[in-house]
Amino acid sequence: MRTRRAAAAVSAVLLLAACSQEVRGVASPGAGAAPSSSSPAPTPSEEPGAPVPDTGDKSGPATPGGSPDAAGGSVVTGTSIRSDGSSAELVVDLRGAGVPEWTLAWSEATTPDGRPVDVAGDAVLRLRVRSGASDEGQGSSRASVSQGPIAETLTVGGTDGYEEVLIGVRGGEQPFSAEARTDPGRIVVGFPG
Repeated sequence: MRTRRAAAAVSAVLLLAACSQEVRGVASPGAGAAPSSSSPAPTPSEEPGAPVPDTGDKSGPATPGGSPDAAGGSVVTGTSIRSDGSSAELVVDLRGAGVPEWTLAWSEATTPDGRPVDVAGDAVLRLRVRSGASDEGQGSSRASVSQGPIAETLTVGGTDGYEEVLIGVRGGEQPFSAEARTDPGRIVVGFPG
């Protein structure tokens, strides 16, 4: 009996360790990537072939859309959050049809140059999107949510050609999924219920 419990505990630890490895984001270009405007977009867990949620870092390569994007300049144009109280989906809207290189990882709540910043939540995810934009003139915006796993989002500008969005998460680090979608370009971060 104790041997079974020990084996189960070891299996659980190994499973958790495997889930903490980096997972590459995958996006498909163009046609069929965008949900129809007449129905709400499914959450990542409902979408066939959607990434499986885990707590590991995620990233994705630059993915072209159906039409060419203008070079340089700010890329993040806004964020929107849908939450039903136990699950949530964050959509980071991007300028253009494609999605530039991006990374998403648990982080400290700091600006791109390392200064501390207040973000609601018990843990912070940092989304970095390659923009090629200069570091000057980039503003910040903040959005708060009263229920669900996402407490707040904060765009904090950028540095070294990357723009950053901080995502404050209630309840500490927890499983999430992320994927790039094109036409229009956006990165979707999901927290299952």
